[in-house]
Amino acid sequence: MNNLAVDLFNNIPVLNKNYTKPEMREKAVVILGSSRTTEPLMDYMNLCAQTTRELVKNGYNIVTGCGTKGIMGAAYYAAKDSSALDMKGKPIQNLAIIVNPLWGDENLNDCVIIGKASSEAERIVKFSKVADNFIIFPGGTTTLQEATTLIRYNVHSEENKFKKIILVGKEFFSGIKQQYETMAKMQFLKKSPETFFKILSEKKEILKNILGR
Repeated sequence: MNNLAVDLFNNIPVLNKNYTKPEMREKAVVILGSSRTTEPLMDYMNLCAQTTRELVKNGYNIVTGCGTKGIMGAAYYAAKDSSALDMKGKPIQNLAIIVNPLWGDENLNDCVIIGKASSEAERIVKFSKVADNFIIFPGGTTTLQEATTLIRYNVHSEENKFKKIILVGKEFFSGIKQQYETMAKMQFLKKSPETFFKILSEKKEILKNILGR
């Protein structure tokens, strides 16, 4: 890591506690998914960008890892380019938690970096501390790790502390759905899988679930 990167990481808080307050978590949405751009992902990237813009218009801060490609880039740039004010007249923020070492495709200039982590596993813990809403689009093994980790938090939480977890893509996430249904049949879950996460495919459905209307 060069000296500039070292200075950057030294000056970033481990996690800015201002963003862990209940009122901040309620109005924050973490968007996760592939950090690679592929042809089969294009429709999901467009859906991600459209959904992100609508969330910003409705007063939600967007939280990502500030990657510039794939789903992560679609969310990041849609949030960056969507100007809006919250109910107190403050600008909606494009937030990021970064990993050390950097992946190499991050845009550190157009976001507010609110935390850092030494691994993807640590970063997902911090994501869960700054948001009550998660939208997870298709991605690779890291995306699946993030999705199942967040679902596990819900399984082991009190119901009034559940996060809203939306997996986008009924075909892509059908395997996870089947696995959790099997666990429910074997009585490994205290409630039905739909209690802990939802699998949706349409922007209208996603927004209704987050906004409650």
